[in-house]
Amino acid sequence: MAVDQVDPLISSIYHWMDISGVLLMGIIGGTLARQLGYDIVGFFFIAMLSALGGGMLRDVLINQGTVAAMSQPEYLILAFTGALIARFTYFKGRAWEFLQSHGDALVSALWASTGASKAIQYGLPVLPTIMMGVFTATGGGMIRDVVTGREPSVFGGNQPTVIPAVACAVITLLGNATGYLALAMIVGPVVSFAMFLFGYYGNWRISTDSDFAPVNTTVNATASQVAHLARKAEDKSRAVARELEPTRVRSWRHRQMEKALQRRIEAEIRKGKRPAEAMSDADDFLTEFTSQFPAIDAEMLAAAGASAPETNDDEGLFDGIGVDLTGDSYDDEGAEPDPAETEAMNADMLDIILSDDALTDELIERLSARYKQKDA
Repeated sequence: MAVDQVDPLISSIYHWMDISGVLLMGIIGGTLARQLGYDIVGFFFIAMLSALGGGMLRDVLINQGTVAAMSQPEYLILAFTGALIARFTYFKGRAWEFLQSHGDALVSALWASTGASKAIQYGLPVLPTIMMGVFTATGGGMIRDVVTGREPSVFGGNQPTVIPAVACAVITLLGNATGYLALAMIVGPVVSFAMFLFGYYGNWRISTDSDFAPVNTTVNATASQVAHLARKAEDKSRAVARELEPTRVRSWRHRQMEKALQRRIEAEIRKGKRPAEAMSDADDFLTEFTSQFPAIDAEMLAAAGASAPETNDDEGLFDGIGVDLTGDSYDDEGAEPDPAETEAMNADMLDIILSDDALTDELIERLSARYKQKDA
C-alpha cells in the first residue's frame, strides 16, 4: 500500500488512536513525575518522553521522513496538555493504580495497531511490522521507566504487555491481507486490551525460568501450590486484619501475596534450590510473616516503601482523584500520627508496599534477614 494512497478512513482511525494515546500517556508521565518530586524541567520531560517516545522510536526505525512528533504540532501540544492536566489534578491510591496499569494497557493496545499499520504503509515485511507494533506500544513506557530509575515492565513482572501488543499487530496484518485493515485496526486494540484484562486479573505470567521448556513444567507446576499458600495467607491474616475489611481488599491482598510468593519460589529455583525445598521455605516464611505481622514496625515499612505513593485500600476508585491548584497534593503532611492510629497506618503502609512488586520483594528480603538474625 503506497503512503499517498492510504484510505482516508484508515488515516482517520490511525490519527485519532495516535493522538489519544499521546494525551493519556502525557497524563500518566506527568503524574509519575509529580509523585517523584521532579522540578518543572523533569516534569515536562517525563511527560513528553512517555507520550512521544514510542512513536519517535517507531518513526526513527522506519526511517521515512521526519518523525511525526516533530512534523505535526498536535503531538507536542497534546503531550504538554496531558502534563498540564497532571499538574492541576491528582491521582492517588486505587485511582492511580488503575490509571497507570489500565491506562498503559489501553495506550499499548492503540499504539500496537498504529505502529503496525504505519509499517504496513511503508511496505515492511511481516516480522518488522510486528516489531513496529510492539516498539510503538511499549517504547514510551519503557523510556519513562528507564529515565525514572525503574525496571521497565516490558522486561518482566505481572502486567502483560508485549503478548497483547503482538496479538494486536498480527490482527492488523491479517486485516490488511484480507482487505479489512480499517476493521482490524479497531478489533486489534479491543482484543489486546481484553487480553490485558484477563492477564491482569487472572495473574497470567510468562515463566522466568532460564531452563524453561514445554517438557520442563517444574516452575509452572508450582502455581497451584502457590495458590494454596496464598489461601493460607488469607486465612491466617484474618486474625490481624482490620475489622469489617471489604471482600475486595482481601481479594486484592490475596492476589498480591500470590504474586510475591510465586516470584520468590521461582527465584529460589533459578538459584539451584530444589522445588520442594523452595516451597517448604516459602511456607515457613509465610507462617512467620503472618504470625509476626504486629512486629513489622513503621521504620521497616517506611524503609521498604519510601518511594511508594500514598494510598488507602478502603477508599473508592474515584476518591483518589481531585483538583490540585496549589501543587502540594503529593507533599508529605509532616504531622506526627496519633498513637492510636499507628497500627492502622502500618497496615496501610503494608498495603502500599503490596501494590508494588519491587517494594514487596524488598520487604520480604528485609523480613527474611531479620528472622535469620533472630534465629542465629
